[in-house]
Amino acid sequence: VQVHVSPRLGVSFPITDNSKLYFNYGHFYQRPAVSFMYNLTADLAATLLPTPDLAMGRTVSYEFGYEQVFLDDFLFNVTAYYKDIRNEPLSRQFINYYGDNIVRSYFPDAYRDVRGIELRLERPLGSWVTFSSMLDYMLQSAGQSGLARVYENRLDAKDELRSANLSTTEPRPRANINLNIHSPADFGPSFAGINLLGSIYLNFFFEWRDGGRILWNPAEADIKNRIYVDAMDYWNIDFRGSKNFNLGFTDIEFVVTIQNLTNNKWLIPENMLRTQYDDYKASLKLPHQGGNDKWGQWKSDDKHINTGWWDAPIFLNPRRVLLGLRVNL
Repeated sequence: VQVHVSPRLGVSFPITDNSKLYFNYGHFYQRPAVSFMYNLTADLAATLLPTPDLAMGRTVSYEFGYEQVFLDDFLFNVTAYYKDIRNEPLSRQFINYYGDNIVRSYFPDAYRDVRGIELRLERPLGSWVTFSSMLDYMLQSAGQSGLARVYENRLDAKDELRSANLSTTEPRPRANINLNIHSPADFGPSFAGINLLGSIYLNFFFEWRDGGRILWNPAEADIKNRIYVDAMDYWNIDFRGSKNFNLGFTDIEFVVTIQNLTNNKWLIPENMLRTQYDDYKASLKLPHQGGNDKWGQWKSDDKHINTGWWDAPIFLNPRRVLLGLRVNL
């Protein structure tokens, strides 16, 4: 049995009729994945032991924000946040004297710090148009305590990882816009008691993520000689449209959903075959090579980028159109 106290505190202070300051604080606990707690695998050389008593992860969250209503319908919010995350599960290997048998189990050794600023602009109410938008700027630091490997042969103990292995990510801004266009139920001409242009709902969801950078030469031991390359930013638009017919005794709603509305193709180099990956990497003309290509780019004016012939696993976001019918009794 694990017993935890999970305090929460929320304070809101109105400044004017249309603005306020607020502060939120709380402890949150998350049960580890069931596979970490109960899965057991065994073969001739390695064994994964279940850890049913694995400690729950804990997040201590702080949030301070300012909120402002303007032009009656619009809401602006800016929030600074910090999250202290501990006791996340990590695997630890126990290696026998001859190194031919490895036992692996999970321990609550991972930790993270998350901090950032979030901006939001919304129009939550409206007869025709409502929307919500968000821009988030976040930094993360992550590390681990304890040992990654434990050796029975103490001559190999020098290889036990004792450092905190702390790493800090670069900022990766992200944004999204959720736009809703809808018509009132009684809008437009009526036929047989049904408003043909009423109860139409259109939703566009746009998301964008900064691609960040990748380490081009990870085998380079000298930090001064490491080269970082910009990666392609990601963006996507999903669409959902519906028309509702009120038949008196029931409602019938026709729905169309289009995922990846603009049919964007995003390259996933990590899914390439090894030779395919090497050929792609060699074909790029990067800034330190006199070009302007980015990691993940697959189009070029002179068609010099080589992605290989096997593209089934490297483009995994095809446009999908789904049609649906919903009956509300």
